[in-house]
Amino acid sequence: MNSIASGLILLTYKGKVLLMHKQKSVIDEENHPWCLIGGIRERKESFEKALSRRVQKEAGIKIDNVQVLSEFCYHAELTDDNVNKIQRKEFQLLDFFAPREIGKLFLSSSTQAFIAKHASLISPIASLTYSSQFGIMDKVKAD
Repeated sequence: MNSIASGLILLTYKGKVLLMHKQKSVIDEENHPWCLIGGIRERKESFEKALSRRVQKEAGIKIDNVQVLSEFCYHAELTDDNVNKIQRKEFQLLDFFAPREIGKLFLSSSTQAFIAKHASLISPIASLTYSSQFGIMDKVKAD
């Protein structure tokens, strides 16, 4: 198969965000940032199908309700059933974080960009913005 593009999916559950942290051995924040699950679209495959396939591979759950947010950015709200069926693999962490916790994590650059672009979806009360000058996430109250 020929891959042609990639995208990220924001998986939310009861106001929290599911993030993935992969490692080869011990946790090393410099080399292993937290990230959203991402997928590569194959020829003649929709992004929704590609990301559903990737979520099933990474978390062991099937999702059907993938929504387009913007180019290469997608969202799905997880159900109780989804959350109860999540399967973590060896050397992989999958965890839910509240919006205020996300700003304290070491995130991949693509996840930082996604969060900055779609912060209102993550937290209707507060928005998270990425400060490229300092390389950190700052919590800013929405107007």
